[in-house]
Parts: sequence; structure tokens; C-alpha cells
Amino acid sequence: MNATEEEKFRFNGLKHASFTVSDMARSMAFYRDVLGLEVVFDSAEAGETFKGPELDNLTGCPGSELHIVFLKINEDMLELIQYTPKGKALEGNKASNTGSAHVCLDTENIQALYKKLSENGVKIHYPPQNLGGVDVMYFRDPDGIIIESMQGDPMA
Repeated sequence: MNATEEEKFRFNGLKHASFTVSDMARSMAFYRDVLGLEVVFDSAEAGETFKGPELDNLTGCPGSELHIVFLKINEDMLELIQYTPKGKALEGNKASNTGSAHVCLDTENIQALYKKLSENGVKIHYPPQNLGGVDVMYFRDPDGIIIESMQGDPMA
């Protein structure tokens, strides 16, 4: 059975990755100030409110208000969302848990990143390791969300 052109779809790329955070100020201090990501949109600073029945239906979280921040990493975007009221805290998040997710940040100097993270008390799983010709490291944001950093091209 062949689908008509109207029935076909395709993805053109990844628009952004998103994390739900518990404290936007604390997360901004980490993502902007420690990791150096550029803020390109902050709903609170822009005076934009994200709440109401349409958003309740979209998110499946009735009665929520969202504080949304977009951070730029070259041409890629990371979205941080703080829900009010908050959902449950992330507990015992292991990389092996079903549903666990992370983003991988391409870096040019993983040792310098490791040093900066260490100096800022960031939880690091282990110092950078060489795996298959690339240097990789996992660390955690203030909410315990896993972030990977990689130096090198694993497909090379």
C-alpha cells in the first residue's frame, strides 16, 4: 500500500532539546554562567506568559504556568522549562533507566571543561575518558539531569 504525498511526512532535523528544571535562576547560573551558553529568549524577561487551557491540553499539566528559556549552542537550541506548580523531583536518575535522556555537547577542549566543572562543584561521573578515539564525560546539572560532553568525531 503506497501512501499519497499528503499522507507522507519526514523530519527535517531536531528543532531543540528541552529539560524541565526546578529552579530557573539556579539552572541559568549553571547553563549560562558555568557552561557559557547564550540566552536568546527568556519568557520572564520578555513579559510573555505561558499558561491557559491550550497549554494545559498541550502539556497534559492542567493549571501550570511555564517559564521558558532558550539557550543557543552555535546553531542548536536548548530549552529550559520551569513549571509552576512543580512536578515531582528527579530522583535516582541513572543513565541506564528506561526513559533516561541526555544531550551531548560537542566541545573543543574537554579537559578545560572538566577543570571548570570541577572548580564549580559540578557532579561529574568520572574525568574524561577516551572511548573509541573520542574523549567523553558525563556530568549533572543542578537538578541531576545527565549531560554528556564529547571531544572528537565518533564517526571518523
